[in-house]
Amino acid sequence: MKIVVDHEDGFAFGEAVYPVGGVYGPLTGNYVALLMVHEGTAKATCDGNITIVEAGECGLFLGEQLSLFEYEKGKRNKVSWCEAFPVNLPESAALSLRGAISKIPISTRLETIQRLGLGLTQGTETDIRIVCETLAQSLLAAYFHEAQISERERHTPRSIHRARRYMEENFAKELTVGQLADMLALTPSHLVSAFRKHIGVTPVRYLWQIRAAHGRQLLLHSDLPVLEIAERCGYKNPYHFSRQIKLHFGMPPTELRTQEAHGMSSAWEHTSRLVDGGA
Repeated sequence: MKIVVDHEDGFAFGEAVYPVGGVYGPLTGNYVALLMVHEGTAKATCDGNITIVEAGECGLFLGEQLSLFEYEKGKRNKVSWCEAFPVNLPESAALSLRGAISKIPISTRLETIQRLGLGLTQGTETDIRIVCETLAQSLLAAYFHEAQISERERHTPRSIHRARRYMEENFAKELTVGQLADMLALTPSHLVSAFRKHIGVTPVRYLWQIRAAHGRQLLLHSDLPVLEIAERCGYKNPYHFSRQIKLHFGMPPTELRTQEAHGMSSAWEHTSRLVDGGA
């Protein structure tokens, strides 16, 4: 969902601790919030719909008439949020929000974006508003993306979850479809068919995706030579590693290491200038 509220309405990030419980609201009119519960329990009531959000979870809420947030009495509750009070809420945005999964686990991605939003304390009013808007839209987009993953994984057989987890933990080893199928007490053809249905790719292709992603991380965040990275990621030789990295990321390892590292540095410098109020 690209646009949730008009730029004039604006988003705001915040956090609070309720030492012995408490209440936020009632709020009338349009209200959009992504609430993260870090400690305690929240009971969110939006237009009569009730959602309980436990510690470690976050929820996306739309109230078009009345919103109320109650925190567990007698216990410490720590929460953070990204909220907006849109005067005009596009119907397309309202439909997306109404149809969204009400809560999902707080991921590292969501928490990182939230922390960046909470850290916006310096800079000109215009710069802060631009960065805040960008982070808020990114946070909501990340929530929708991860909600889709959560919904898909809810319907994924346990055997496929086990296969994925095993590959993610043992990607550097030599693995075959036959080995995975034996471990799961499945036939190789059934494993391939089920994996393609629920994950979208075959087990072999998924394994190469894991290896390539891990190789990229080592290229960007370590000084290890390409040969050693290839070995650590389960490639038999650096030539195969190079072909796979180029296939997945559009450039060979040395070029990827140079260009992406430079790109991350430039992006960080630009964000720092905005937050610090620079031109």
